[in-house]
Amino acid sequence: MLNADFHPAQPGEGEEQSQTRLMLNRLAGNWGRRAQVKKPEMEPLFVPDREDFLEHLLPFRNMPQYQSSSPELKSRVLSCGWLMYNAKTTQIETEIVNPVCLSIMSGLIPALHDEASQLAVGETMVDEVYHVHLVERSSRLTRRCRELEHIVVPKFNLVRHMQRRQEEYSEPWQKLMVQFATAAVSEIFISDYLHLLSESEEVQPFNRMTVAAHRQDEMVHGPLFRSLAGLFSEGLTEAQQVTFAEILPEPVTWFADRELEVWLALLEQLEFPHAEEMIQECRSAGKIDLTALDHSGVVSMAEELGILETEAARDGFLRRGLLLSGAGSSSADPGR
Repeated sequence: MLNADFHPAQPGEGEEQSQTRLMLNRLAGNWGRRAQVKKPEMEPLFVPDREDFLEHLLPFRNMPQYQSSSPELKSRVLSCGWLMYNAKTTQIETEIVNPVCLSIMSGLIPALHDEASQLAVGETMVDEVYHVHLVERSSRLTRRCRELEHIVVPKFNLVRHMQRRQEEYSEPWQKLMVQFATAAVSEIFISDYLHLLSESEEVQPFNRMTVAAHRQDEMVHGPLFRSLAGLFSEGLTEAQQVTFAEILPEPVTWFADRELEVWLALLEQLEFPHAEEMIQECRSAGKIDLTALDHSGVVSMAEELGILETEAARDGFLRRGLLLSGAGSSSADPGR
């Protein structure tokens, strides 16, 4: 449980929480009609002359080392990009989101004991496990058809950053708060992350369809986690709200990590010439790319939760390069 000092709001808590619970009831009630796990499974389809990934998503796409490589090697790099894309999805679902859902279902977050929250979270867990099945199925097809069975994708910095932040705290409720914040931010961002491929006609049709099916569920999970975050925040003590305000902007920069170390590991497995030199040059341009993410959803959620009412919380967002409504541009450069 978060803490003996964690005080969930009581029944009859007011119009705002009533609206939140109505939203949760509506999301949970629609699950049978919209969940991808309830629909017929797609048949695998592989088109050999269609690439597996989009070249413009490669962080080193303009580097001379990549530009001068053979078409065959470029194609293998793109296939690894697809494997990496799927592996990040799997790690988000299994190491970030589903553990939070389990904590909620296990009663470790008292503010989310109500039936609507429990039902919606249980359905979300089923969705997330199915998403892992979808992307792993697609990855297996790519590995087999592209002869990439030997490729191992390391742990992503998104997960590493979260786990390191948890280690800085001694109390279980603090560690759980870090995980909850990371899950909420990830669920808000992942729909845009998936949108990059879900409508592309340039990539493998099965890859595109896999991402599109996943995104259909995630477009619901974002609003769901915003609602859960509202109830979660309402149940925090004043001291816990300060901690939550401090933590919330951090997963934004973690999600925006360009994951250059993972890329280096994959390129080395492909025996890509001068891989380390190329990735080092990428590092000089910054390890984080906030321009690739629309973080307005996280900022608006923080505003709804009242997190940005203190100067310290606002500064925490601005220090990480997150623009606030009416705040103008920030001079922070979190990618350096």
